[in-house]
Amino acid sequence: MGDLRRDEGGFSAPIMVLIMAMMVLFIGGISIDLWRVIADHREVSGLADGAAVAGATAVDIAAYEADPTQDPILDPALATQRVCRYMADHEGVTACPSVTLTVDFAPDLSAIAVSYQREVELTFLRIVAVGGAEPIVVYSDALVELQRGTP
Repeated sequence: MGDLRRDEGGFSAPIMVLIMAMMVLFIGGISIDLWRVIADHREVSGLADGAAVAGATAVDIAAYEADPTQDPILDPALATQRVCRYMADHEGVTACPSVTLTVDFAPDLSAIAVSYQREVELTFLRIVAVGGAEPIVVYSDALVELQRGTP
């Protein structure tokens, strides 16, 4: 019969398959978490934009009626209330403003800025995290300026 030879210096096929499977699992797990970070960032950006637009609808009607020739300004209390209501309705945020959700106004009250951040729920990277790795936080800033328009 034929002469069966064994290559003593190389890896065997089952070990190579195991190594390749572990590499694919590792790269696949990282890519899943990467896409989760990207998706969460898009969602956080949309929430910040929507909250800023909601806050920008709080024009100070009394100031505008007092002098219709002046550019409109925001009512800070009402604008903050609308931002908080938007975030409560769309994200379930209960504390507003807070460390993760801030509302700021331009000095002349002609613009509103909303910043929102949250931690990303990871799967693979949480499993392999050694020594309590810091969580990944995504954030977004949105700015809306009031401008006088024509009807």
